Amino acid sequence: MKFEVKIIKLPNKILRQKSLDVLLPLSNEDDLLAKKMIYHVIDSTKENSIFRPAVGVAAVQYGVLKRMFFVHILDQEDNIIFSDVIINPQIIAKSEGLAALKQGEGCLSVKESDSNQEGYIRRSERIVVDAYSYNEKKLKRFDCKQFVAIVFQHELDHLEGKLFIDHIDTKNIWTKNKDLTIL
Repeated sequence: MKFEVKIIKLPNKILRQKSLDVLLPLSNEDDLLAKKMIYHVIDSTKENSIFRPAVGVAAVQYGVLKRMFFVHILDQEDNIIFSDVIINPQIIAKSEGLAALKQGEGCLSVKESDSNQEGYIRRSERIVVDAYSYNEKKLKRFDCKQFVAIVFQHELDHLEGKLFIDHIDTKNIWTKNKDLTIL
């Protein structure tokens, strides 16, 4: 099943709004939204995809203010590390240890040509999230570490109306202190 995908980009103000909880069980509309996210991100990982490569997308990036996002992470051999639509997530715990991606982060809703998006984004190295799993059709606890934790936090920010660029320390964009793990 193919879906039309139109990503909302800055300066669209909807990206700065908080998303609302999704009613469970999922409505047909919300089920289609989950399927659209899955189609979009998985297709973006394929050669010759028309989509910008992604490991996640939040509903708000389609202009829908619902607390749901899809994360799809593969290892170097294309084995699935994590793949699920996360619905109504709640952070239960965060590590004090911080991690950042060595190349920084990117976002489908921030044009690659926009300025001021370079630098480490310091995020908790591990987070625990309670949420509804689309794959398993039940509430579940997700214990996320390192790259998966960073992607979760990036998507969780979208649900709060925040973007990765909000976390950049513009005075010390690539400063690595001893308590920061670089991935």
